[in-house]
Amino acid sequence: MRFVIATVLLISSMVTFGLGLLFQGPFEASAQQSIKYEVNEPDSYVLIPHDTLAKHDGKVFIQASGIKNIFYADAREKDIQYWIGESNYVRLGINPGNGKGFTSPIRMGGTNANPSGSDLWRNQTSVKSNLLSQVSMFEDTGVLLAGDGFSRAPQSISILWKIDQPINWPWVLFGLGFLFLISALIINYLGFRNVRKLRGPRRRIPRAPSGPKYRRRIRADVPRRGRRVSGRGNAKFVLAPVMLITVGLLTGCTTSQSVAPTEEVTKYPVLQVVITDNQLQRIVGDLATTVKSADTARDANELQKRVTGPALEIRQVNYLLQGKSKKIKALPDIVANPITVALPMQIPAEETQWQPRTLMLVTKSPNSKIGPQLMVLQQVSPRENYKLWYLIDLLAGNAFPKVAAQETGALTVGADNAFLATKLSSLPFKYGNILNKGAESKFASSFNLSSDGFYEARFADQSKQEVALKKVKATIQFLHTLGNPNIIGMLTLKSGGLIAVSMTDTSIIKPTTRGSAVSVTETEQKILLNAPGSATGLKISYENMLLFYVPISGSNERIRLLGASQGILSVKALQ
Repeated sequence: MRFVIATVLLISSMVTFGLGLLFQGPFEASAQQSIKYEVNEPDSYVLIPHDTLAKHDGKVFIQASGIKNIFYADAREKDIQYWIGESNYVRLGINPGNGKGFTSPIRMGGTNANPSGSDLWRNQTSVKSNLLSQVSMFEDTGVLLAGDGFSRAPQSISILWKIDQPINWPWVLFGLGFLFLISALIINYLGFRNVRKLRGPRRRIPRAPSGPKYRRRIRADVPRRGRRVSGRGNAKFVLAPVMLITVGLLTGCTTSQSVAPTEEVTKYPVLQVVITDNQLQRIVGDLATTVKSADTARDANELQKRVTGPALEIRQVNYLLQGKSKKIKALPDIVANPITVALPMQIPAEETQWQPRTLMLVTKSPNSKIGPQLMVLQQVSPRENYKLWYLIDLLAGNAFPKVAAQETGALTVGADNAFLATKLSSLPFKYGNILNKGAESKFASSFNLSSDGFYEARFADQSKQEVALKKVKATIQFLHTLGNPNIIGMLTLKSGGLIAVSMTDTSIIKPTTRGSAVSVTETEQKILLNAPGSATGLKISYENMLLFYVPISGSNERIRLLGASQGILSVKALQ
């Protein structure tokens, strides 16, 4: 009998293996769809729009070949179009009638560029010949294919949609066949083992005589003992009422409340901000590496790849001073991690044209002696990368305003915003007036100066300079004006604004008697003046990168200074 069972199991395993092989091809074909394109146009860029990528369900893969050094990037479709600009490109589509792919050449005659390394791309890769890449799909994702940006794009392109089936039936059949095979081998082994045991000599052992058997007679009219027997006849009748009562109770527990309408479910995740977390980490890491390399070589050209505006001016002057004297220390490095606050720009609801992208973030150095840094980056145009405009040290003892989560982002605040407590371009003048006059300034009531360490230090320093210069028969005038006109701001949760602004401090020193001169004592001032002093007077300029919290108009809150960084710009003799 065992051999019969083993034979049946062996035949079953062969059948299931055969069925698995038979169904594997059709099963894989049903779990994957594809469209192939042959691009005959000589254009340098191929755009696969979101509608084409989302035509079928499943994970999306892109295959491309036909040229050497293929570049792939996925990003927001509008961002890809912004980057392409007026350059010629080919758009891939799908005919809704027959489901076949087609190509649409777009001719505008613009200038080409190399797409590699752009901050707009969420993911990017380059391969030598054959590309196979999975698309990171969101509700706005498009794909850009190119070479080096100047030669032609890939010629053979395929889009694959692969569906993850909950049960892989061919593999289930393979596993079942393997189980049958193992069972057949085990039973076959047990059968042979039993046959070998039966081959030995068999001896007859006589049985002992058995006594007479007593058969117990049970009267039909005497009931058997035990609770099980007594209830056996009524079990069916008891079960029915219990089931009816249970159903009635369950019916009584149902609720008549209507189900609340659910939110609209999208096919893919929706991004509300201009960059993903991977992009953020990549941008900040590249910024820190570039600045470190430029600081080491004191290379201003290298620095300009990632730094601009007030942050660039201060570092360029520092490079000049370091080249003149070893006593001048380098400026602090950019701290890339950890990022404690990330506030990317929120995608505008109605976007008709490119808008500069803004990013604010706070990083904290592992060194406890170094305070948190706030960086303000901006991407001015699609083919430029994010550049650092402001690098500001946050002041101790000053609470940072509550801002939106990184996934939500914030809207930007324009320099002409009329909903905040003051005109943003007037911040340097008003705050400078407070630095000059202290609590007697007419603007002092608009600012919270109780925890403003920068104000306390600057006001005390200016007062000391006035007293010291008066003793040597010289006068000093302090001017505080708007530096770089690019004021960058983002909204907080309370509708206030985080405002990064540049303030230029100018000190004009003049001697009050003939024949006297004004001398400089600090090393950096001597280097920039290239003289120990001047008989006509001095004009010394410093750049301040300031971060203000400006409440919404009509609020009881006051303007607060959250951070400040300063660097010298120039020292000149008065004419």
